[in-house]
Amino acid sequence: MTIRYKPLIASLSLVAIAALPPLSARAATGRPTATASTPAPSAPPVVIDEADALARMLKGAATGQNTGAAGVPELLRNTNRPDSVLARACRQLNDALPIEIDGETRLRRCQSIPGKHVLFQLELTNYRGPMLDLASFEVNFAAPLQRNICANRDVEILTKLGVSMMFRYMTRNDRGERRVGDVYINAPICVSALR
Repeated sequence: MTIRYKPLIASLSLVAIAALPPLSARAATGRPTATASTPAPSAPPVVIDEADALARMLKGAATGQNTGAAGVPELLRNTNRPDSVLARACRQLNDALPIEIDGETRLRRCQSIPGKHVLFQLELTNYRGPMLDLASFEVNFAAPLQRNICANRDVEILTKLGVSMMFRYMTRNDRGERRVGDVYINAPICVSALR
């Protein structure tokens, strides 16, 4: 008795053909039907608003509390529309304001300005020093504030991304508000301030 062995390739192709669904099922839809080995459709990706993380980062920059650069990946991913992301981040931060920064300062407002600029409005609440005017603020407070602000990791990363910030200090009394002074922050200023 002679036994003939079929080549292995021919045997595998017969198994593959046998595993196909009947032709009538494929012809009805114009494509093969789903089988047990076809993966189920995946759930839609979770959409994360890049402004959420950036709002935390702006809060860290304004209050001096490092956030670990929470918003960097999102901001980098959307470099074609950073002003829109910054505006949404400021709106989210404003929803949580005012925030007491220390015993004398309160963060009152965040405002995004086109061109990757952010304005933080801060109120001096319990300041007990001599009456401040714009000139004395510039001479006595601007440089130390720039050093402190630029030392924050969130500020460092934001400025490297081309974001500039202005910290506007205000006082309020019975007669209204008064601007005390502004502290400008951008990459060149921080390089100079941290020398």
